[in-house]
Amino acid sequence: MPPINNMYMIDHISKYLDKNRGLKLGQTAADLIYENLRESILRRRLVPNERIKIRDISNFLGVSQTPVREAIQRLAAEKFITVTAHSEIRVIDLNIEESQNLSELIQVLDWSSMKKVYKTISDDHIAQLRQMTDKLGEQYSGGKIKAYIEQNINIHKAVWQIYDNEVIREVLVQSLERLHLVERHYMSYFLDKKFLDRSWHDHSEYVEAIADRDWASQERIILRHWVYPK
Repeated sequence: MPPINNMYMIDHISKYLDKNRGLKLGQTAADLIYENLRESILRRRLVPNERIKIRDISNFLGVSQTPVREAIQRLAAEKFITVTAHSEIRVIDLNIEESQNLSELIQVLDWSSMKKVYKTISDDHIAQLRQMTDKLGEQYSGGKIKAYIEQNINIHKAVWQIYDNEVIREVLVQSLERLHLVERHYMSYFLDKKFLDRSWHDHSEYVEAIADRDWASQERIILRHWVYPK
């Protein structure tokens, strides 16, 4: 493996790439690199506008540049990274305007999908959502903002598992995770008590509306919940 002379770069890459993470059954090297990089972006180990160098990652992991390029192409297609006019690869710098666009997309897909399935949600699934919402309430009461955001996302993903269109589920999850980047970057929104109060109020009402199979209430909450603050 060609040596990397810059020891700082080795240390830096090691913070966001798990060199020892093993391949899962049917997983390629490109899959593994993609998951590593994507998780690092979501966890903000890689920050907005940070440069990613294919050669450095290839050298650090001891693989060819081909799977690294494949992983980069997937991340670029999902808008997690961007390629500049000078061919530099950088982590996307999401802004508030994009967050509003993502919220509108989620709102439309969430509304149309739930309308199709709200009558058929199982009691077991409702029990799971209640338990998750109770935990969300504990984090809200305790002022644990980062934990609240994570649990908020987990609840939405759990709801979306009942949607019968796999493509829509994937789009919803990807859009929410990108929105999550904005929320973590602009944490001041979640430090605003009115916004946090509204979020918790929506979730506590929503789980009851789901349990009651009350579409009118679900529709009202979905349309309200995905209006991002301006």
